[in-house]
Amino acid sequence: MLYRIARENDLLRADLFYRETAEEAKEFFGAVADTALRRGCCCVLISVHASSPLFTVDRSGFLTEFAGVGSDPAHKIALVADSEELDYSHEYLELLGQRHGLNVRHFRSETSALDWLRPVNGLQLRHANGQHPDS
Repeated sequence: MLYRIARENDLLRADLFYRETAEEAKEFFGAVADTALRRGCCCVLISVHASSPLFTVDRSGFLTEFAGVGSDPAHKIALVADSEELDYSHEYLELLGQRHGLNVRHFRSETSALDWLRPVNGLQLRHANGQHPDS
């Protein structure tokens, strides 16, 4: 497994390559969530490449790790898959994440994910920085 986490403009970008196990997913999700919290990123783009589909959500740590990141509606987590099988597993993560109050969506295209993550008229960005949307 390889991964890269970097801040790009107003979002945190996390690319994951060759993940095979739920334990590797847990390590990755933990690193992404920790980085998002430390850097104050309200938008997270998780792009998964050449990895096995993941349907063991409890063991993956997705819900636990992102509980603090995605519980605020202004915070968004976008999942991008590079295969149909990964997209199905991301759809499952989205469903369970939303049931647990996370603002998460899955996409097959990075362009669509970035469109969804972009702040609308700066309101999302101001809210994430602790400013009231009406200020």
